[in-house]
Amino acid sequence: MRHRALLLTGLGLLVGGLVVAAVAGPVVVVAVGWALFGIGGVLLVSLAFLLVGESEDRDRIERPGG
Repeated sequence: MRHRALLLTGLGLLVGGLVVAAVAGPVVVVAVGWALFGIGGVLLVSLAFLLVGESEDRDRIERPGG
């Protein structure tokens, strides 16, 4: 459940940032759009690393000897 929330938040920020950057007129609003896009990208990359780390932890628990 926690991962789904991170995924949806990241995708929402990514898409919302692109929409704001594409539609907006003033430079400040475009900058906010790109910032939202960047934050969404960081969340998605962080989620990928979290999933890999958790799978490695599960593997270590299942095979303690290596």
